Amino acid sequence: MTKRVDCIHSSGIRKVFEKAAKLKDVISFGIGQPDFHVPEEIKKSLVKAVNENKTGYTQSGGIAGLREKILKKYAGKKFAESAIVTSGVSGAIFLSYSALLEKGDELIVFDPYFVMYPDLCSFLGAKPVIVKTNKDFSINIESLKKAITKKTKAIIINSPNNPTGAVYSREELEEVVKVAKKHDLWIISDEVYEDFDYDNKFTSIGGLYDKAIVMSGFSKNFALTGLRIGYAVGPQKVIDDMTKLQQYTFVCAPSIAQHAVNENFNLDIKKNIEKFKNRRDFVYEKLKGHFDVARPSGAFYFFIRLPKGISGEKFVDKCLEEGLLVVPGSSFSKSNNCFRISYAVDEKQIEKGVEILIKLSKSFRYW
Repeated sequence: MTKRVDCIHSSGIRKVFEKAAKLKDVISFGIGQPDFHVPEEIKKSLVKAVNENKTGYTQSGGIAGLREKILKKYAGKKFAESAIVTSGVSGAIFLSYSALLEKGDELIVFDPYFVMYPDLCSFLGAKPVIVKTNKDFSINIESLKKAITKKTKAIIINSPNNPTGAVYSREELEEVVKVAKKHDLWIISDEVYEDFDYDNKFTSIGGLYDKAIVMSGFSKNFALTGLRIGYAVGPQKVIDDMTKLQQYTFVCAPSIAQHAVNENFNLDIKKNIEKFKNRRDFVYEKLKGHFDVARPSGAFYFFIRLPKGISGEKFVDKCLEEGLLVVPGSSFSKSNNCFRISYAVDEKQIEKGVEILIKLSKSFRYW
């Protein structure tokens, strides 16, 4: 066991799943993947790629046609000099961190955050600097400014956000860019939930700042979570360095998934997005009178505050006793008074799960 591996904490999400595995008929509000199936068009393309024996290595940066389509998406943006197809957005995060962060560098991470952001930074010998967001999960620019030091190298943002569902406004991002420009910082932007933008608020950082690495992918919108297909776009030098490192780590993203996405790059998934928006509205209307809950604008999560004195872990255990799996907020935050739910679940399960949450909320005064 090395010290750098000690920097990585076991995922709180996995721990809850292990507890739930011992129970029967649990409703899961925990999983971070869509419940709709891979679109038929993509399934056919996957089978076609196998039948045509397109199962070998591709170029480490990804097949040419797919990279061209990715760059076309960001056409006219100065930052978008090159693209790399990665093994999921998680692969893009690892490669971008490795290309940018030296030992002792500092990375600004907004709290709440996706679980891997701070731990992977520590693994590489850099320091994650956690900056708390506002109560509605918007960015606190003054807190950001105070967190900047001579060692700060980059800021990572995630919009639409996991775990909060927040979508940062253009005005917020412009303020972040001002800070980044002043201190000559990189901005790493995880935009994998960009299609799950219910209030039309989403703005890509790539349209605002040149010293940026924008990451997205097809795990969420095409339900390809297990086929590991993401990408990163950015300045030539950093993408070249990421590609060089990919040669010795992931080698390439899964070939058949690359070919399938290349054939269906602009596939229309509006019906699925509308269904998720309706679920968002249903859950919010049901819970807003019982919990301290912000209305999320994107992704498919709620990050819900608990009354003072009730820990996320305690609430998670109470939920499990009632047959409901939720995730403690401490998996995504330095605070311990929240929990995350995912509404990537069929409507009947959502209705049952929401009733359990409301039932538990009515018993808070006895805890």
